[in-house]
Amino acid sequence: LEGKPEDISKRKQEFGQNVIPPKKPKTFLQLVWEALQDVTLIILEVAAVISLSLSFYSPPDAERQNCGKVAGGVEEEGDAETGWIEGAAILLSVVCVVLVTAFNDWSKEKQFRGLQSRIEQEQKFTIVRAGQVTQVKVSEIVVGDIAQVKYGDLLPTDGVLIQGNDLKIDESSLTGESDHVKKTIDKDPMLLSGAFLYTRFTAKFTLTCAVITKQFLS
Repeated sequence: LEGKPEDISKRKQEFGQNVIPPKKPKTFLQLVWEALQDVTLIILEVAAVISLSLSFYSPPDAERQNCGKVAGGVEEEGDAETGWIEGAAILLSVVCVVLVTAFNDWSKEKQFRGLQSRIEQEQKFTIVRAGQVTQVKVSEIVVGDIAQVKYGDLLPTDGVLIQGNDLKIDESSLTGESDHVKKTIDKDPMLLSGAFLYTRFTAKFTLTCAVITKQFLS
C-alpha cells in the first residue's frame, strides 16, 4: 500500500474495519431474570407464597370452633396477625439476593468490556506500508497491508504468506488440533486469524480480509 489516507479509507469502506462488533450488553432486568432462574431461589419463592397464603387464610367460624375444641384451646389473635411476617421475610431475602447477584454480574460485565476496549486500543501490530515498517493499531489494519510477524505473535486477521522460513502456526483455537501446522508459500500459504506463530525467523503475509469475515466467526 502507498499509505494514502484516501486509499486506506476506501479499503475500510469496501472490505470493512478490522474489529469484531461487540455483543449487545445485557440489561439489568435481563440479569435479574437470569438470577431468578436459580433452583434454590425458586424453592424459596414457592415456600414464601405458600406461607403468605396460609397466613391470610381463615376457616369458617364453625370449623374454627370445632378445631378449638379438639385442640383444647383457642388460637391466639397475635399469631394470626403476625403470621405473614415469615413469608414476607423469605420474599424480602430472595429480592435482596437477586438484586445483589444481578448488580455484581452487571458490574463485572461493565469492567470486562472496559478492559477489552482498552486492550483493543493499545494493541499494535507491525506492518509495511509505503515501504516503511511501522506499528499501527490492529483496528487500523486494512486489506492489502503487508504484516510482519515474529515468534509468539497472535495473527490479527487472515492472510496469505509471502515470505517466511520454517514457519509453523498453532491453530488449536480454531480447529482443536494441538499439532503445529507447517506453512509454506507453495503448498499451504493461508494464515488464519487467531492462530499463534512459531518460527525462528520473521515472516511476512498480506492481509486478505477484515476480521468481521474471519473463518472462526462463520
